[in-house]
Amino acid sequence: MIRGVLFDMDGVLLDTERLGLEIMIRLCARRGYAFTRELYISVLGCTTQRGQEILSRTFGEDFPFFELSEEFHHELLSIAQREGLPPKPGLRACIEGLKARGIRTALATSTARPVVEGYFEKIPLLQNAFDAMVCGAEGGRSKPAPDIYLEAARRLGLAPGDCLGVEDSQNGLRSLTAAGCVSVMVPDLLPYNNGLAGVVNHRLSDLSQVCALVDRLNAGARARA
Repeated sequence: MIRGVLFDMDGVLLDTERLGLEIMIRLCARRGYAFTRELYISVLGCTTQRGQEILSRTFGEDFPFFELSEEFHHELLSIAQREGLPPKPGLRACIEGLKARGIRTALATSTARPVVEGYFEKIPLLQNAFDAMVCGAEGGRSKPAPDIYLEAARRLGLAPGDCLGVEDSQNGLRSLTAAGCVSVMVPDLLPYNNGLAGVVNHRLSDLSQVCALVDRLNAGARARA
């Protein structure tokens, strides 16, 4: 039975990935670095430490990761506090539908808690929306390790196998699978491809379909019992 749903944030709940890509390309270009969409996809879902490792390996040890990271989050946070970040399609139906069904929810994001709280200030729907939140390094090792989803399930008081997780990145989907959760992909910058088949149990077009999937899975579980 699915008793909990675990959510990544960027690209799943909030439409931040395209905006983030534009910001990173611009910030890197000012310093002479050619940042690409493919590179951005490779660091999606990673913690700050893991992102630094990947970008320093790509551009060299002199790459000003922490300076860029601070500027990146400052720009995104400024946009969030000035006008709010756009929610992904189906977000309200998903959050309200899960609450109506008594399904517990948790946020499991590699973004640090102060940044998450800054994003949520202008989004009333997401304020107090989750029964638990695991942010940044609170989750232990970076995705694709299972730590953050194991911790999110623990904070809900549920076994990972009783949780469905919603992700858009390869790192996040690998993390969910390693944790033993039911993995759901709602594609964003990364389109679904056959190489993801081993880490994607279900693929949905948007968040409005999550509740119906939970209903189908639970009906199947009851029929087998």
